[in-house]
Amino acid sequence: MTLAAILLITNYCSATEWYVGATRTYTLPSQVRNLVADNDTVYLDGGIYLNDATKWTKKNLKFIGLGTGSNRSILQFSGDIANGKGIFVFESPGTTDNPYLENIVFDGARVSDANGGNGAGIRFQANNITIKNCRFVNCQNGILEGNGSVTTSNVIILDSEFENNGYQLPNDPTHSGYEHHIYIGASTDTLLVQNCYFHHPRGQANSIKTRAQRSYILYNLIDEEATGYGSWELNIAQGGMNVIIGNVFIQGTSGANHGIIGYDAATNPLEDFYFVNNTVINQYPGNIKYFNTVPSSGINTFKIYNNIFASVPGASNTLFSTNTPAALDSAGNVLSLNYSTFGFADISSNDYSLTAVASAAIDQGVNAGATSLAYSLLPAYMYQSNTSALMSRITSGSAIDIGAYEYAGFASIDPEFLLEDLIVYPNPSSGLVYINLQMPEDKQTGTIEVYNTLGALVFSDLNTQWTETYLLDLSSSPEGVYLLKINSGETVTEKKIVIR
Repeated sequence: MTLAAILLITNYCSATEWYVGATRTYTLPSQVRNLVADNDTVYLDGGIYLNDATKWTKKNLKFIGLGTGSNRSILQFSGDIANGKGIFVFESPGTTDNPYLENIVFDGARVSDANGGNGAGIRFQANNITIKNCRFVNCQNGILEGNGSVTTSNVIILDSEFENNGYQLPNDPTHSGYEHHIYIGASTDTLLVQNCYFHHPRGQANSIKTRAQRSYILYNLIDEEATGYGSWELNIAQGGMNVIIGNVFIQGTSGANHGIIGYDAATNPLEDFYFVNNTVINQYPGNIKYFNTVPSSGINTFKIYNNIFASVPGASNTLFSTNTPAALDSAGNVLSLNYSTFGFADISSNDYSLTAVASAAIDQGVNAGATSLAYSLLPAYMYQSNTSALMSRITSGSAIDIGAYEYAGFASIDPEFLLEDLIVYPNPSSGLVYINLQMPEDKQTGTIEVYNTLGALVFSDLNTQWTETYLLDLSSSPEGVYLLKINSGETVTEKKIVIR
């Protein structure tokens, strides 16, 4: 047995794995609530777990759905949740910190009006949560985060789907309330939402509402859809450092306020807004506002670079309503009054990649530079779907293209070099991380890079010679979540690592 295998076994012997399913000893997640200890993992077989809500009481828990296809692991509610909060609840800072949830569906979270009408698929009130490849549907809130005693939490949401979330009275066609796909409170230091799909909001829901100190909204499809009845696609409730890159935003035909980006206040310590290389589509034929900026002062940076703003013909397009920011820095943007003739690949299937017809966008962008915290504003990826890996984006002409896609400037994922082939252990770790990657014979060198949550490079090893196991030493790095990026020269593979 190799040293790497021994280390891997040693890491996992300290925790217990619990299996839940119809044929298991435990048939509902709540049945293991008082059995799990810190660092344990709960696996959920495919199937529907009906009307089972749990307030968890331990930290560093992992929840992994084992269901696939039409038999996913579904936590489904058909009535009001008695705990007054949600299906999965983490409410005790220091006690229920650091949960990780993957491949689970949260369906139908609802709390009675007497209990606040604020039910959530996940209600999070502790420190640090990671959500990957989950689905939130038919909930008053998909994810509801916030605790006034917490100030340094990090929320990471990856590869997930949000559909038909928002408050709504039963059978009320007038869409009677609010609540949201995602609501992030001021207790969050850093929010990362990447490669997610938002659609069909209800009850005047925001797709994303954030009060975080720092929000990174990267490479998502945020679509109100023709029958969705939402408010803002992105609502920045009190400012902060907001980095919005590579997204496709679509304003539907039936929304509540016919606005896309709302900036409500400038009350966070940081007040910097970066909106770069997004594709923004308006399908509403009336008065549309792309940005509604309420603060008349206090915003330090308001950079809008290399975006496509494209509308249905006949709409009245207003780029800025209420206030035009005094700090506005705008370059390389294009406005089209007929999105159907702009040169998008297939708008009927929400494919807003560029064709050769899109001459107004191809090679027309400018260098957006970096944020005040040195986070690069050069888009690295392009959205395909929340169930597919992001495409690497490569500038292919004399200048970067405008919008969320580079014409012919992408690298597809090599089937011989997939995330599943990347083994990283122990994870979490104290700083010493072993990497085992089965590289094809013709790709025996690569680059290893590690970035922190602010996008700053903290480690780099160029032209790495691949051996059976690579030892990555991050023992001098602060505790937190990091992004490991491995570049073979043709493709890029990423994985989140946690240092504790």
